[in-house]
Amino acid sequence: MARIKEFKDYYKILDVPESAKQDEIKKSFRKLALELHPDHNPNDPKAEDKFKEVTEAYGVLSDSKKKQEYDRYRTDHLAGRSSSRFHYSQEDIFSSMFQGQNARDIFEELNREFNRSGFRSGNNFIQNMFFGGAVGGIGRILRMIPGPIGRIGMGIRIAQVVGTSLYALHKMKKAKEAADPERKPQVKNPVLNNLKSMFVKPPPNESSPLDIDFLISIPPFDALNGARKKISFQANGITEQLMVRIPPKFPSGGKLRIRNKGHTQNEKRGDLILSINVDPNIASSN
Repeated sequence: MARIKEFKDYYKILDVPESAKQDEIKKSFRKLALELHPDHNPNDPKAEDKFKEVTEAYGVLSDSKKKQEYDRYRTDHLAGRSSSRFHYSQEDIFSSMFQGQNARDIFEELNREFNRSGFRSGNNFIQNMFFGGAVGGIGRILRMIPGPIGRIGMGIRIAQVVGTSLYALHKMKKAKEAADPERKPQVKNPVLNNLKSMFVKPPPNESSPLDIDFLISIPPFDALNGARKKISFQANGITEQLMVRIPPKFPSGGKLRIRNKGHTQNEKRGDLILSINVDPNIASSN
């Protein structure tokens, strides 16, 4: 395992004291994860790294064994000693973390919050954020995310049997097709298709003609502290009302995506894209 070259103070990253109990550590991580989600900070190029860093800190401090090792290492480091070592890389921490019950529980909660806020969530988000969206090298992470987030465990077990990256398989398939253009297409393998849907990195979000753009202006107080706003909008000529939750510390110009609230066509429905404008001229209702 690769050693972390740069010292990181996980207590400072999670904004908790060294004496913090597990409930306090979990509460702080949950708050920071919502604040630092990349979709909450679209104009911050370092948002993804910050989100990973707080998750890494939680992965260590929520694991009793790693926390004990880290506490010794941190104490020695702050005292100028080098007698202790902390050998876990960020990849090691994520891999171990998502096997534990703590991650399963907290990410079930967070995914519900992410969905309510219109942020990316679920299998694809977890895979792309923490593991690059590929199967290769991730076969040891069993039982990763349960329930409504998705049943990845079985997929990973299958991936172990496959024994290689789906990206590599995709490249091999394309190379064969290019070498033999008259080759008959093969029947799709439902197992591989299922793996692709879970592990292959999806293309960037693209706007759909069925999406509806909607602008909300809020006062700085609501942007700082969060708020619930009732909005009315028209989809396919029908007026709909919706209660929208704006998370705390929301940046002006940030966007929220509300799934399946756009226009409908051929049994498909787009999304409602809310653009949040923080207007200092609007008086707070509080």
